[in-house]
Amino acid sequence: MDSYERQIYCFDDVEIDVERGNLRRNGKDLRLRSKTFQVLAYLIEHRSSDLSKDQIIKDVWKDTAVVDDVLVQSVTDIRRALGDDPHQPRFIRTIPKHGYRFIGSLNDEKNEAAPLLPVPDHRQARFASPFVNRPVLLVSLLSIAMFLVVSVVGFQILNRGGSPVSGIDLPYAPGKISLAVMFFENQSKDAELDWLREGLADMLITNLSGTERLSVLSRGQLGSLLDRTGHDSTDKIDVEDALSITRQTNTAAVITGSFARLGDKVRLDIQLHDTKSGELTAAETLTVEKVDDILTQIDTVSLKLASHLGADISNERGAGLAAVMTDNLEAYRYYSLGLEKADALHNQDAIRLLEKATAIDPEFAMAHARIGYAYAVTGNEPEKGKPHLEKAFHLSARLTEKDRLNIAAWYAIANADYQNAIDQFRQIVAKYPLETEAYYRLARLLLGDGKPEEAVNVLRRGLVADPDAKTLYNGLGGILSFMGRHQEAIAAHQHYVALAPNEPNAYDSLGMTYQWSGDYASAIANYERALELNPDFEVAVIHLANTHFQIGQYQKAIDLYRRYIDKAPSTAEIARGYDSIAAVHLKKGDIGEAEKAAREVYKIKKEWALALHIIAVEKGDRAKANKSEEVFFANYRPHGRGGPNSRRLELYYRGYFALKKGRADEALNNFQEAVRNLPQPWDIDTYEDCLANAYLELGMYDQAIAEYDRILSVNPSYPLAAFHIAQVYKKTGQNGKAAESYRRFLENWKDADADIPEVILAGKFISGSG
Repeated sequence: MDSYERQIYCFDDVEIDVERGNLRRNGKDLRLRSKTFQVLAYLIEHRSSDLSKDQIIKDVWKDTAVVDDVLVQSVTDIRRALGDDPHQPRFIRTIPKHGYRFIGSLNDEKNEAAPLLPVPDHRQARFASPFVNRPVLLVSLLSIAMFLVVSVVGFQILNRGGSPVSGIDLPYAPGKISLAVMFFENQSKDAELDWLREGLADMLITNLSGTERLSVLSRGQLGSLLDRTGHDSTDKIDVEDALSITRQTNTAAVITGSFARLGDKVRLDIQLHDTKSGELTAAETLTVEKVDDILTQIDTVSLKLASHLGADISNERGAGLAAVMTDNLEAYRYYSLGLEKADALHNQDAIRLLEKATAIDPEFAMAHARIGYAYAVTGNEPEKGKPHLEKAFHLSARLTEKDRLNIAAWYAIANADYQNAIDQFRQIVAKYPLETEAYYRLARLLLGDGKPEEAVNVLRRGLVADPDAKTLYNGLGGILSFMGRHQEAIAAHQHYVALAPNEPNAYDSLGMTYQWSGDYASAIANYERALELNPDFEVAVIHLANTHFQIGQYQKAIDLYRRYIDKAPSTAEIARGYDSIAAVHLKKGDIGEAEKAAREVYKIKKEWALALHIIAVEKGDRAKANKSEEVFFANYRPHGRGGPNSRRLELYYRGYFALKKGRADEALNNFQEAVRNLPQPWDIDTYEDCLANAYLELGMYDQAIAEYDRILSVNPSYPLAAFHIAQVYKKTGQNGKAAESYRRFLENWKDADADIPEVILAGKFISGSG
């Protein structure tokens, strides 16, 4: 048998096999993300030098633009794997304001002869499962064992609080073959055909997923896998790269391919490899007379590839891609481009492209469905989404079973039938355990149903199937943040940033987590980083505005709300911007300016003009206030993007109106229930202090102090909490405690606008003139 030499570094109880990308400690294999392992190897190879962060990033990430946080997270993961203490390092020393150096002493450094993998006998069936012909009892026992393994791993991840082992692992199932389809190479560099790089892969994934015999990585999972192994989706992925990438998973086979324009014709070259041995097991080459013929030809190729894998998609589905998607390549092109935009949450661009697909092929069911999804689920316009989802239902013959389940769930969300949506997503994750989006959506719905712990468990289960799923880390961080588990939430969102260092939404999510924890400086830094990456990312604009409002920088907040209005993609977002401006003016006591902003909301949709109801109450217009209250609750719908929002806002306003009418007990009951519901940290005000403020207003000072103390334990810098507790101490004659709390308030608001009444009052008290 032939052999090759491989580099192995050994130190203490650690062994680093560079060739295999393997780290062993105390005889146990540990897995690091590909780039993180490369950082470790790079530090060891250059151990004689202090390495700057810029140098490491340049040489490891090459042409990919990443921020320092990504390298810092990689070093953190390396230290965790090696058991190294950053304060008393044995292996990796931080060079302050510079970079890192490997300081471990190597026991030995060797080039070990290692046998090459044996080449399988070509006469044997490829990828055959040893369990296919075993008794049903054995299959059942294996299924139970897999369930127990997943449960244990999920429990360990839940309690560990850190990142699970890196990499997508397709769950093993008896009789199923796991498969990855790489993005294709555009050999002719023809920009007009460049969409086929991902489009051809998506066509094959759609076709080959139509059989129970195959377990195929989805397009989104493939993108995540390439991203975490340091490959951009536009990179050329040769066979060796593809094998190296997929060997980090449980994938048994991988498809690679290329295409080139030959005059009016297009040639496709497709190869199927055994992942473990690297052996080429099948190759298909075809030339289509014109580009529009690709859809029908890809159906034929899919049948051949499936047969090489021991599957027959023609018998199991009965129709090819053209029948279940579209028979028009131009329509499919717009659909494929639309999915790219939808994956990046650029909804308006996605809708525009998908509408072009349905204009070309009005019976393109999934294009209709994805428009409905963009409006009703990831957007906040369910009425616009429902007709498109209904159209997709009418074309159900052109949908796979998984598509039908997803559309049923999306339609349930559009109709606010959340229990039905939960049931649909439970079916999806049970039958298709790699559907990352389904775990996220199910958790979002459970959170809205008041079941945050169950939502966390769902996301943890999803991370067992795909341990580095960006969407799941994003959702997990958000839910943990709402629950007040700040450190866990920050860690989850830091993983999201590490996995998506160029994604503005990752920094926005991390910023919101810092904001709710009371670390407003870190929140602002992350929102600004998101806007550096994409100045038009309106979500980060309004979150940044909210943060400035919450630290008393009212004018900065108003300026940012106006910027948000300029960038807002829909009338709902424009109304939100004006409503936020009205809220700032109300807080300042400027009723006239608040009313001007509220009237702008009224022009868009009168039912949304929340500030007008408050203004009527503040002006003492009893008749108008009563009518406003009636209109508000008649039209109030606690729906958010993709599910129900917490009832906190509704309960707060019920308590507010009751308190203003002198119904103290009713008000307190509503406020108590409000703070038992989860906060909405993305909004201008979380109303965490509504009960405490009511106690203060009603003269219930002991209860007020206890409630303000609870709030400050959740967020030590909560807006105005220190000011209000100082007021309570002053009213109860505890002037020393009042002065201490006023000082804490002024420290928190040291950069606040100078004309804010609370800032002026606190300053006067401290100076002895108030």
